[in-house]
Order: sequence, then C-alpha cells, then structure tokens
Amino acid sequence: MAISFRCQHCGKKVEAPDSAGGKWGRCPYCKQANYIPMPVSDDELLELAPDEDEQKGNQGTGTLTPEEQALIAEMGHTAPVASSIPLEHRKDVKPSDIYHIVVNYCLAMADGKLEQAQMYADELENFHGVAIQAVDDFISGKAIEPALDKIPTKVLQGFLNQLRKFLA
Repeated sequence: MAISFRCQHCGKKVEAPDSAGGKWGRCPYCKQANYIPMPVSDDELLELAPDEDEQKGNQGTGTLTPEEQALIAEMGHTAPVASSIPLEHRKDVKPSDIYHIVVNYCLAMADGKLEQAQMYADELENFHGVAIQAVDDFISGKAIEPALDKIPTKVLQGFLNQLRKFLA
C-alpha cells in the first residue's frame, strides 16, 4: 500500500511506498523536498481523550458569552456570525466563513507545522470555489487578520499563493 499526500510546494498529489514514511522525498512535479508522513493503520490509532480545559469550554449550550456578544456588537454584527450548523453541512458558505481556516494554514506554515498546514489545506479543498475566493481575498488585501502580521509579507504571500495553487 502506498502513502498518498500532497506536495507541500506545488500541491500536487504524490505517492510514496510505505517504507518511505518518515523520510524526505523529492516531488516528481516540482522537484522540491517533501516530508513523507508515516503510514498509519486504524489498529495503530490511539484513542485520545479531550483536554479538560477544552472540554469545559465545549460544554456550553451553544450560546455566546456576554464578552463574545459585546465583541460581536463592537464589530457591527447584530446576530451571531457563525451558524450552529457545521460548515461542511451548510449550502451557503461564504469566503468570510472560512477565513479562519486560511489564517490557521498560514500560521501553521510559519511555525513549520507542515502536516497541520496540510490538514487545513485539505479542509479548504472541501469548499473549493469558496476557498479560492477566500484565499484571493487575503492575497488582494480584502481580508486582513492581525494574527498574520508576525509573518513577513513576502513569506505570507508565498504561503497564500501556494495554497491558491493547491486549491486550483
């Protein structure tokens, strides 16, 4: 069985033999070096427990805290900005609904967390046309996120262009 993953540079799907897991390989398309993830079978997966602090935060009724309501009001919104329906089940997903995934991708790339960044890219791929528009919004400056200010502009643009190619 082969390990299938996307090139971290050009976004093309590539395969490597199971024995290559945990090593570095050269993409057959762009010739750039890629870390090859380790193969994992279902019987090797460990059952993980949720973090206690995270679990406490998720035990709410789905309503916003007064602080969150105040922040939304400050931003000029009168209703909650996120639907209670998961994004992947909504038909009306807008680029602004997935900006946070684009931001998380860029931050993971900047921190060298390439596997995590790939997970965000794969998630964006589920929203193909909308995801491309969301990335284009960041490239054009229509969407701005202060958390991305720590990434040098040219590096950020490189991450966004790479993500755009992956989604195209």
